[in-house]
Amino acid sequence: MQHNDKLTQVSGKSVLFPVMEVPAIGIPKNSDKEIDSTGYKFIVKKSSHEILGCVTDNYKVITNKQIMDKANPILKNKGAILKDVRAFGNGARTKWTFRFPDTKVEIAKGDHVNPEIVINNSYDGTSEVSAMGGAFRMLCLNGLTIGYALSKQGSRHVVWNKSNEIEKLINGVIDKTHKVFDNDFPMLIEKGVKEKHVGKLIEMFPGYTMESMVQYMLTHKPKNYWDLLNAATWTATHVMKRNSEATHKLENKIFDTVKRFAAQA
Repeated sequence: MQHNDKLTQVSGKSVLFPVMEVPAIGIPKNSDKEIDSTGYKFIVKKSSHEILGCVTDNYKVITNKQIMDKANPILKNKGAILKDVRAFGNGARTKWTFRFPDTKVEIAKGDHVNPEIVINNSYDGTSEVSAMGGAFRMLCLNGLTIGYALSKQGSRHVVWNKSNEIEKLINGVIDKTHKVFDNDFPMLIEKGVKEKHVGKLIEMFPGYTMESMVQYMLTHKPKNYWDLLNAATWTATHVMKRNSEATHKLENKIFDTVKRFAAQA
């Protein structure tokens, strides 16, 4: 299947590169005895022979191309467009973000959100193949993500079923994400925010963001949990380093954290 450049390229480099599996065997230094079985293997980029990860022999390699061959037609058929592609660890981990521009919910006057699907894969064993559902806030021109871990499904590399796993992941997450628009968002708007939850949310963020985050809250005092969510996501998008993997990991926690606070209020 052919993919467009936006889907496959990060900074001019393809994320759909071929990989190969190489047994982790050899002759140790200062020894003449070969180790011919370790139970491990290397995942190596074919073009450069760069090692992307070392995993057990039970680990089933799922390539980025296999995932996109399955996921892209489903998402395109449901009206999704690619918003972003990120690669980490020289291609060892990849993240795609798709948005549904024709589906939106008005949170406040002139303030809309769109559903999103985020797909992750790794060659180093650090994460499973996963699809996460969430939302995108249209009001901010720089692409403010408002917490896309609304629902998540994953498949471990050791139990991968190539024939239908991605289809199940994508369709399941799409269904769950749309349900969030009807249930969770109204709760965030209706409940007044508690002071203790403001403090706990601030503690989630790294020290270098504190001054900007506090200043934002002073000028945009949170009245409900939707306001608190906006403060957190503004900080993540405007203050934190966008090319840092830690930023994206923290973003994954924002919505669930604020939703839990609202449920406790």
